[in-house]
This record gives sequence, C-alpha cells and structure tokens, in this order.
Amino acid sequence: MAIPPLQAFASDLNRYRALVDQGLKELGWSLAQPAGLYAPMDYFMSLGGKRLRPTLCLMACEMAGGKAQTALPQALALELFHNFTLLHDDIMDESPLRRGQPTVHLRYGLNSAILSGDALLIEAYNRMVQAKPELMPDLVKEFNRVALQVCQGQQMDMDFQNREEVGLSEYREMIGLKTAVLLGSSLKIGAMMGGASATDAQAMFRVGYLTGLAFQVQDDWLDVYGDPKRFGKQIAGDIKACKFNFLRVLAWEHSNNIQKGLLSENFAKIKERISQGTEVLNEDVFPIIRVYDQIGVTQLAIDFKENCIKTIHNLISEKSFSKNNHGLAFYGYCISLINRDF
Repeated sequence: MAIPPLQAFASDLNRYRALVDQGLKELGWSLAQPAGLYAPMDYFMSLGGKRLRPTLCLMACEMAGGKAQTALPQALALELFHNFTLLHDDIMDESPLRRGQPTVHLRYGLNSAILSGDALLIEAYNRMVQAKPELMPDLVKEFNRVALQVCQGQQMDMDFQNREEVGLSEYREMIGLKTAVLLGSSLKIGAMMGGASATDAQAMFRVGYLTGLAFQVQDDWLDVYGDPKRFGKQIAGDIKACKFNFLRVLAWEHSNNIQKGLLSENFAKIKERISQGTEVLNEDVFPIIRVYDQIGVTQLAIDFKENCIKTIHNLISEKSFSKNNHGLAFYGYCISLINRDF
C-alpha cells in the first residue's frame, strides 16, 4: 500500500478539526452558570491541543461510509473525556503548566478543578449517548470499558513511580491502558457511527491501539532526542522527573550489568535531587543519555515502531475501507503520527 503525501488528505483533516473546534465553541461555557464550575472548563478547553481523538473518530466514520457530522457528538465526547483525564492528571502530578499556561487547580483552586473535571466527564457522556437507539448499548459499553481502563492505566503509572524497576511487558500494558485504548476506541466508535461491521470496528480499534503505542514510543524518543524548540518541551523532561518511559524501560531490558549499574546510580542521584528540592540540570541527565546511546535505544525504538506499522498495514489492507481514498489517507495519517518530529 503506497503512502500518500500528507497534502493528499490535509483538506480532510482540516475539515474534521474545523467541525470539532466549532462544536466545542458552541458549548457556550464562557457564559454558563455557575461560573465557578464552567469558567474552569471553558478555560481548559480553550488551551487547544491536537484534537487527535475526535479527528480519528470522524475519519473512521467516513471510512465506514458515514458522514463525519453523524459522529460529531461522539467525537466531542472523546475530546471532553480526554481533557477530563488531563485536568485530573495535572492535579495528581501537581503540574504547574498545561500547554504553557497555568493549570486549572492553580488558577481556580483545587476544589474547583476537581469539580470541573467531574463535570467534563458528565458532559462527555451527555454527548456520547446522542445516537440512534439501536447503537446506544454498544456505544455506552465501549465508552465505559475504555474510561475504566484509562483509570487503571493512570493508577499503574503512579504505582510505577514508587518502584526501582519496571519490565517492558508491564510498561507496555500500562501505556496501552493509559493512552492507546482511547485512540483505539476513538476509531472504533467512529466506525460504529459510520455503520461498520463489528469485525471492521474491532479492526479499527486494533489499528488505533497500535498507533497509540507507537505514538508513545516516538513521544518518549523526542523527549530525549527531539529539538526542544520544535517539540515544545524541555530536554529529557522524563529523565529529570525520574519517570519511567519507553526509552528507560527499553534501555533496562537490553542493558548489561555495568550499564544497569550506571542507570541505577544516575537515576538515584536525580531522585535525591528531587527529594531535596534541588533543580535537576542538563548535566545530570547526560550520563543516562550516554548509556542510552551505548545500548542503541534509538534503533530499539525504531524496531518497535516498525513492528506496529507492519501490523497496522496488514489490518488496514485486509478491510474493505482500504480500497478507497479514505483508507489510504488513514494509513498515511497513522504513519505521520508515529514518525512525527514534534
């Protein structure tokens, strides 16, 4: 399957995003009362983002033969749910910034942030159920399943931060729950709204899930090796926070005893700095990056992504939607997400 250039479906992507942005604008939360509840919600949604999940939902709907507008309520539901998770993640992580702006709990207070996050989740459900009655049971079942799995993944991620070692298989399970299942479900729900068969809808879930895993691998690679100005984040932010990510887990899995010792020693130094409230400097992460280079984590990351891409190719090729322009565009879009440089 030839990969079309991004320009071949850029107009479709712009159309999907325009639909989502207009739908979010029409929520009318800037004037809703009580302002203490809705102002934080309006503020958080105005911070922007890739709108990746609703875009995938609308794209899948059209690939299945439907019209994007049909799945717009579900696309908005997915975006609202995603932002609900981010808002509460910021609280749990005590993050000061989100997309370069103060987080909701710092700007509006902790109680308002928790309550506004809850309301985002309820608003997501309000839109998810705007569908034909015959679709409702399957839609709600799918949304409930994924919502709970995202919570499971978040808890696993928090648990990992109290450990000295995390295996590749359990880390992959965590990121699958925390990130990949929502991408997969965005495609599956869109396909369901477009009239896809249960088999095709499940194949779309699998494509989204694998794209999500590979997307996360690339995100973690960019955290260390990307251009900070283009990527929009500080160099080696995960290392400085002593967080587990794909690169750290891959490195540990493929390191020898000497390399494991170096990784343990230098991560311990960073953890000590954090506990003392001392700033972690770029110089503190360089020894870890040198070990990553020795192990060849870049090639390991490429190998992981290529395995995902191969399976994605096979899944799309086997389905009816691969024979139209939407299928080709979708495959190209998946590749562009996986291999992005920002």
